Amino acid sequence: MKKILIVEDERILAVSLKMDLEDAGFLDITMVTNCDDACLAVEEKHPELILMDISIQGEKTGIDTAILISGFSRVPIIYLTGETDVETRRKAEDTPNCKGYLTKPVKMEILQPLLHEVLGAHALPVQNAGSC
Repeated sequence: MKKILIVEDERILAVSLKMDLEDAGFLDITMVTNCDDACLAVEEKHPELILMDISIQGEKTGIDTAILISGFSRVPIIYLTGETDVETRRKAEDTPNCKGYLTKPVKMEILQPLLHEVLGAHALPVQNAGSC
């Protein structure tokens, strides 16, 4: 079973994303809202993928958090963010382990193939692979 960590400070968005991922067959999902909790979750839960917002609770951004995590883990990161400016996107895409940058609102028909690519051929259950 693939483990996914969601780093998102907007609870409604995080819960909605979690439900969409569960509908797609991902059942081991952890949600956190800030850098410290994200780092702790990576150390304790060993996720196979992080879905990272850039604007999160606390002083550190999602980009700062990704850089910190890359110091002790190679877990791939897909940014899901409302940030659309070129400079922020460049900074995010230059972070270690960045595997994607999608702007919100993110549709599962866009996210699901990227999840499949990043997590490998067996990332999605066969019965749910085509559903959104």
